[in-house]
Amino acid sequence: MKIKIDDLSGLPEGLKSVVETEGDKSTLDLSKLMIAEDLAGLKSALQKERGNASAYAKYGTPEEIEAKIADLTEKAKGSGKGAEDAQAKLDAMAADYDGKLSAKDAKIDALMRSTAGASLKAELAKAGFIAEAIDMMAISAMGRLEFNEDGSPKVLTSDGKPMIGNGADHGATLADLAKELAEANPFAVRDGGKGGGGKQPGNSGGTPEKKWGEMTSGEKVRLHRENPKEYERIKAAG
Repeated sequence: MKIKIDDLSGLPEGLKSVVETEGDKSTLDLSKLMIAEDLAGLKSALQKERGNASAYAKYGTPEEIEAKIADLTEKAKGSGKGAEDAQAKLDAMAADYDGKLSAKDAKIDALMRSTAGASLKAELAKAGFIAEAIDMMAISAMGRLEFNEDGSPKVLTSDGKPMIGNGADHGATLADLAKELAEANPFAVRDGGKGGGGKQPGNSGGTPEKKWGEMTSGEKVRLHRENPKEYERIKAAG
């Protein structure tokens, strides 16, 4: 999906790498960032941002707005009803600006989180997470992300400190985070075919029951899918 972009000045640095420019026309190729089902909300957010920019145009150019504010500020320094009216208009303009700025910040934050979430899901898949666990793991891990001014994600440790990894300035990447999560949640990760066949642990088919530490990650995944109660029993028994 491609979206036409008229103004690139407010676009986060993390998105500029997927901008395509031909002549005087620029488009944002979202298919390079995230899977199709994540694109609808992002497109809607971008359209609303363009609407916000258009809304301010009715007040004039930035220079004209600045001149109006300067004039009202000067009038507010006086006394009487004229000064009170000028101050009231300044207060109303400030409240309106703060409200729109907060709304814009919230939309930009949602946009960055949507982009980072899609990228994290891709890294979780590369790390071997089974499809059923990817969404849940990504939602849980989003709490460990902050964002730099350019919109790029900054990965934190579970206690809120910057995580060390293979990224710029030795910071962790989303791939580093996915690898850590895979190591901490082996039951949700594919075993690459190393688990083998045969009966599940705890079965009554004559195969000796394996202890938790003897089971491969693949065996744990299959047991969790097919017999959650038995999975919890063996896990608790160690």
